[in-house]
Amino acid sequence: MHIKTVFLLFTAVYVVSVISNSLRNNGTIGHNAVPYILLGIIFLTYVAFYVFVTIKLNKAGAFQWISANDTIRNVALIAGSLAILYTYFNAIMIKSDWTTYQYQSISNPRDFLAYTAYIWVPLLVLIPYGLYIFMSGTSFQTGAAFRWPLILNVVIGCGIYFYFNYYISRYPATKHLSEEEYHNQTSIEKIQNSIKVSDILYFTRTTNEKIVVDAAVTKVKSFPDWEQQISDMLSNCDLEDYFWPEVYYFLSTYTVDDSAEITEAFSKSITCLTVMVSKISENEYAIMNDLNALNITKMLSAVEYQFSEHFTKLDDKLVLLSKTLSEVKRNDFKEKTAELVKAIESCRQKYISNSK
Repeated sequence: MHIKTVFLLFTAVYVVSVISNSLRNNGTIGHNAVPYILLGIIFLTYVAFYVFVTIKLNKAGAFQWISANDTIRNVALIAGSLAILYTYFNAIMIKSDWTTYQYQSISNPRDFLAYTAYIWVPLLVLIPYGLYIFMSGTSFQTGAAFRWPLILNVVIGCGIYFYFNYYISRYPATKHLSEEEYHNQTSIEKIQNSIKVSDILYFTRTTNEKIVVDAAVTKVKSFPDWEQQISDMLSNCDLEDYFWPEVYYFLSTYTVDDSAEITEAFSKSITCLTVMVSKISENEYAIMNDLNALNITKMLSAVEYQFSEHFTKLDDKLVLLSKTLSEVKRNDFKEKTAELVKAIESCRQKYISNSK
């Protein structure tokens, strides 16, 4: 097959990868392996085309600048290719699993680069390869514009490897700090760089260090529209991009200026929560503990702490949630659903009794 044809297929795989990883729902319900299998197939296809084009270019003399010695050049080319492919693999996995990185925020320039690496990292190969192939006979083939994007990609790959495996980028600069101090410092930096409430909520959890919690709460309340942002998150029923479980945690611990203003949004979030319970129970890859991620107990704590005066506006939603949980048929969910139903009914009875 002609190298130009293969390169075009190589580019097409890159485009498919970007579209797939941009449009797929990250952090989906339960433990669905299908998206990762598809990404794996795309990655292996990318590898196959990359290897083919690289071998063709090597035979054409594109890498003579590495070394005149064939053995040294081939060894360096293999090592460099592994670093480049390692970079790309980590790039797509970081984007795919972004919701699991609780301490990351794309408002931080470093995190933004990591988040978008699946787009720009492959271009460090595609652009110089493409220009080399389609600009034959020009000085570009032997110039720095061909070499440096590839070298940069190799350096990034090696850096990622050492960071993930040896943390060499971490300790030299912070060796005077303890593990806890470093963690707190990093968290506070992310809080300060955050540009919206949703990026900070996790840090307001009281399970974090007090210095981090205080910084996070102060930052949240520094936004003039922070309560409106809270309300908007509660109203978002997109089951693949929701924040209300984290908001429940916040509302169970910190007061808002006017709970009446967000009661309607809070009520709507319980409806969203009920739909999510159904989705999880119907997902064969889900496990019982996936229900814990919904923070239903924290939602009930928020009802008691924040919305006791507005309980009548929430009761019908709680009834529906309790009914949905009690109707879950899966035996492996029975213990958890029974526990949650009991907690909901206990909360309801407390306010029903008070209203009589």
